[in-house]
Amino acid sequence: MPTITVPARFCGPPDSGNGGYTCGLVARELGGAVECTLRAPVPMEVPLDLERTHTGGVLRHAGKVVIEASPTTIAVTPPAPIGVQAATEAMAGSPALDPRHPFPTCFVCGPRRAAHDGLRIFPAPINDGMFVASWLPDAEFGHSDGLLRQEFLWSAMDCPTGFAAGFPTAGKLVTGRLAVQQLKSIRTEKSCVLMAWPLGVEGRKHFSAACLYQGGELCAAGKATWIRIES
Repeated sequence: MPTITVPARFCGPPDSGNGGYTCGLVARELGGAVECTLRAPVPMEVPLDLERTHTGGVLRHAGKVVIEASPTTIAVTPPAPIGVQAATEAMAGSPALDPRHPFPTCFVCGPRRAAHDGLRIFPAPINDGMFVASWLPDAEFGHSDGLLRQEFLWSAMDCPTGFAAGFPTAGKLVTGRLAVQQLKSIRTEKSCVLMAWPLGVEGRKHFSAACLYQGGELCAAGKATWIRIES
């Protein structure tokens, strides 16, 4: 049974692992496109046991289920990409930069994370509920061949879906379910554009989708369910 350890650097809320990063580690081990459902906050700096099952896999800590994963297919209608410069300029208006951000040290969207530490992806609204952000993946987050590692793709796809789902204006939301499918290789040190949009709300569940473009090409697509834990 393989084990996974989430370093404290890769937090979402300050006391638990980033959902996208952790789900990406699980997806990397299982292979293929999977959907990950988070059943509990992700413990950090401790070994987590990954068990393969006939339906996918289960990540546990001390016997308690943290993540369940199963194979999936992702069908989204991708929007036309906008340019890197326009996406970069839009980020100045991101709600992630609001001092009331509930998780300001989040590895992905936390404004208190320094450059080359956190990803500093700050999704901003543009029109019709669409959110956009630019991102330049550091070489650190790639393999020796310069291709982005899967856990950092999932990280980058996570928080944009959250802002499109209503975080933080609709309340304090956390990742409940995330599925990402990589369509093309993604290079580090080459700018990307992330676009995310809402898919609806059912009670405390907020649904959204996202795409990642590099060089104008669609490289990844994802869907997410975010859970409102506070109004």
